[in-house]
Amino acid sequence: MRKAILLFIAVVFSSACTKQEAVPVDIGNICATDNDKKYVSTSGYLDDRGSIFCSNIGGGRLDCGLDVVASPGGSKVFSADIEEGSSADEIEKLASGYKKEDIKIHDDKGAVINLSDKVKLTGKMTLTPDGSVCFMTVDKIER
Repeated sequence: MRKAILLFIAVVFSSACTKQEAVPVDIGNICATDNDKKYVSTSGYLDDRGSIFCSNIGGGRLDCGLDVVASPGGSKVFSADIEEGSSADEIEKLASGYKKEDIKIHDDKGAVINLSDKVKLTGKMTLTPDGSVCFMTVDKIER
C-alpha cells in the first residue's frame, strides 16, 4: 500500500512539472475570443510606448506590461505581462524616469534583447468576451 501511495505522489508531481505545449497563433488572430485561457505562442515586437506599468494586483508575481506590435512602430495588438526580475524570461526593474535604453528584457537564455528584436512570446492569454482586453501572461521569450 505504501508503494502505491508513493507511486501516485510521484505521478502527480511529475505531471504537475510538465510544461504544456503552446498552440502557435498568428499575431493577427491572437485576440480571438476562442484563445481565452489558452496557452499559446506568437511572434511580434515589444514596445513600451513611453511608459511601463508594473503591478502584482491580487498578489502573485510582479508583472510589467508592454505592448506587442506586429511591426516596429505599429499599432498595439495585445499586452504582454512579463515578470520583473533579472533572470531568463524577465524584465529588470526600471528606475523612475527611465529611458528606452534602460529597458533590459531577458530572453529564455538570459541574454538581453532589444525592443527592435522580433521575439516569440509564449504564455497564457486572457481576454474579455468583447475583446477590449487582451493580454498574455508571458512564460517564455525567444528570439
